[in-house]
Amino acid sequence: MALAQSQLTRQNWGFLSEKEQDLIGSTTVLLAGCGLGSNVAVLAARTGFQHFIAADGDLVEASNLNRQAFRVEHLGQNKAEATSRLIREVNPDAEVEVVPRFLQAEDADAIVERSGLVVNMVDPGPALDSLLESARRQGKITLFPLNVAFGGLLLAFGPESPSMEELVGSDNGSGLFVRIVQRLAPSLPQYIWQFAWVAARVQQDGVAPPQLGIAASITASLVVENMIKVGIGTTPALVPEVIGLDTREPSVLTWPGLPAVSTA
Repeated sequence: MALAQSQLTRQNWGFLSEKEQDLIGSTTVLLAGCGLGSNVAVLAARTGFQHFIAADGDLVEASNLNRQAFRVEHLGQNKAEATSRLIREVNPDAEVEVVPRFLQAEDADAIVERSGLVVNMVDPGPALDSLLESARRQGKITLFPLNVAFGGLLLAFGPESPSMEELVGSDNGSGLFVRIVQRLAPSLPQYIWQFAWVAARVQQDGVAPPQLGIAASITASLVVENMIKVGIGTTPALVPEVIGLDTREPSVLTWPGLPAVSTA
């Protein structure tokens, strides 16, 4: 069933103008990694993005279903191919270039050149670094999201931004994500440090770090909100600024004229 773009995005009115929807709809988004990228893809398609490059060599596993957009029917499928199907379930007319393999460092220049913006979600390594550097040289924005506990972080890199190494230092054996969290420790919600033993176990035992669906949804929302900014020609907050949102320590609003209720 074909859908007119105006039908799909009708309820976006008031927050996104017709001109902004056209700009978003013409922007090609590189989803470099389609785990969290699956969440980003579905929300982006609902927002009106229509052009995607989905790249991932991983297969959907049952352990992904707690946080990624896949369903049981996708188990065993390539994540980039399954993400393409999810996008087309929202918008059958969306254009999705599927790259069903892990990106390599030598892929970066060509694939970034075909993109309007990059969402870099590949595992730490040469490909991640090459995508960041290629986007910087080509004057494009890279969004680098990270799930943290019950919330999310987003680093946005522009052509003049410091490099990842300048932000967090060179590899000291602790892993990129751990170094990011360590450097941002003073700014993170304090409840996170109740789970310091989790990070210790990840480093000592080599187990996969825990991730919640709540965090994936929040992080995907941060990504798409900043994809909109890039798509309509405005610049998101760039590193060293960090964009974050946490559901365990949200902003608390007070109802005017009424006393607060104690929860002690």
